[in-house]
Amino acid sequence: MSVEVGAVFGTSLVWREKGEKWHNDSMGTKKKQGTLVMCWGMISWNWKGPFHFWATKTKEEKEQAKRKTAEWNAKSGEEELNSGRRTMEKFRVLKERELWEARELRAAAIEREAGEKTKTTQSWWGKKYKIKKLKRNNTKGVHSWRYITSVCCPLLWPICQERLALNPHFLLMEDNAPSDDLDYTNLVRKKEGIVKITWQPNSPNFNPIEHIWGLMKMDILRHPGSERIRTQIKMKVVLEEEWSKITIEEINHEIVKLPDIMVRCIAKKGGNNFQP
Repeated sequence: MSVEVGAVFGTSLVWREKGEKWHNDSMGTKKKQGTLVMCWGMISWNWKGPFHFWATKTKEEKEQAKRKTAEWNAKSGEEELNSGRRTMEKFRVLKERELWEARELRAAAIEREAGEKTKTTQSWWGKKYKIKKLKRNNTKGVHSWRYITSVCCPLLWPICQERLALNPHFLLMEDNAPSDDLDYTNLVRKKEGIVKITWQPNSPNFNPIEHIWGLMKMDILRHPGSERIRTQIKMKVVLEEEWSKITIEEINHEIVKLPDIMVRCIAKKGGNNFQP
C-alpha cells in the first residue's frame, strides 16, 4: 500500500443542483501527488503477520538489481521459462487465440486493400508466454529484485513455509502489483515451492487485505493530530500504530465476507457496483 503524506482519503461529498455536474466548482480537486510512504503487510485467518516500510532506493541498489537480473538472464533464459509450456491449458488457449488473430490479420489486410482502416488487438497471452528473458520492472514502484531481496527472502517466503507446514493447502494471495507477478519473481517463488493464487486484474474486493488498508486509511483521518501529518517520519509512526490496532476479529471479518462478495460480483457479471 502507498499512502500520500497529508492526503485526505475516501470520498468527499458536495452539494450541487441538477445540471451542475460538470461545473468547475463541482469537480474534484486535481493536485500534484505529494510524498508517498509505501508499506507492506501480511494477514491470514486468525493471524496477523509482519509490517514493513519500503526505504528509498539507492543508486547502489539500482545497479545491483541490473547486475543480478543480467546474471539470472544468462543462467536461465528461454528454456527454463518455457519448459513444459506445451502441456499447459494456457498454451492451448494461446494457440486458439493466435489462430483467431491470424484470421483477423488476414481480414484486416483484405480491408486495407479495399481502402478501409481497421484496428487489430495484440494477444495478452502471447505477450505473457513469449517472453525470452527475465525482466526487471522499470517503473517508479518497487522492482522485482528489490521485492525479492527486501520482502520475499527475509519475510514473505519464510512465513509462507511456516504456514505451509501448518496447512498443506496453503496458497499465497498477492495484489498483482508489477513486482509481484514478473517472470523474475515467479521463477524464484516456484523454486521455493510456494503456490500463488492466479490473480484476476482489477479485483481489489477479492483481497481481504485491501479492506484492511481501507480501514487503516480511515483510522488515520481520525487519528489525533492527523491534520499535522506532513512528514514521512510522522506518517510511518501513525501507520505502525494503526497496524498494531488491527484486531484478529477485523481480519476474520474481512475474510469471511469473501464468499458473499464473489456471489454478488458474479450476479453483476463481473461488475463492481455493489458494497463490499
